Amino acid sequence: MIKTIIFDFDGTIANTKAFAYQVYSNITNQYGIKQFPEEEFDHLKTLSLVDKFRVHDLSVFKLPKIARRVRKAISLVMHEIKPYEGMIELLNALNDAGIKLFIVSSNSVKNIEVFTNQYEVDVFEKIYGRAKYLKKEKILKKLIKNYDLNLDETLYIGDETRDIVSCKRMDLPVASVTWGFDDKEVLEAEKPDFLVENVENLKKLLIQA
Repeated sequence: MIKTIIFDFDGTIANTKAFAYQVYSNITNQYGIKQFPEEEFDHLKTLSLVDKFRVHDLSVFKLPKIARRVRKAISLVMHEIKPYEGMIELLNALNDAGIKLFIVSSNSVKNIEVFTNQYEVDVFEKIYGRAKYLKKEKILKKLIKNYDLNLDETLYIGDETRDIVSCKRMDLPVASVTWGFDDKEVLEAEKPDFLVENVENLKKLLIQA
């Protein structure tokens, strides 16, 4: 039985995809990274994490600076970002069912709170921000230790392969949603515990689990 759910934020709860190319252009220009035109941008969803780095000729050592820049760029449009349809209702239903809810995200707590305040989402025990892009497990382990969570009763929900990789490193069950930043086939290749294609199916999985 699932008693605790840890959510990713961008691409899972919040539709930051709508502003993804705007932020992407900002970052690639800022750091001199190879940029793909907007009509080819969606193709990046179909690439593995390794291939994303390869096609951009991007070093992982640039990630901390880039992550900070991404958070700053997102902060400028945060008030315009909307939830995926049905997600707010799902969060409220999970809270009503007595399930503990958390967020672990590479975005900042400040940005996320702009969203939760705007949509009056007061269901999270705690929001953890600024998770390392390739090592979310560091914050996940901290959360699990602080709240003495049982991994068998805990589920992480995210939209990218890096979420799956981090969860597998610590044997944390993970559900991947296909409406975010990574394509269904790429997610499927990383073998998440669950693969969910819409919010209604996610609700069925979580409420009945």
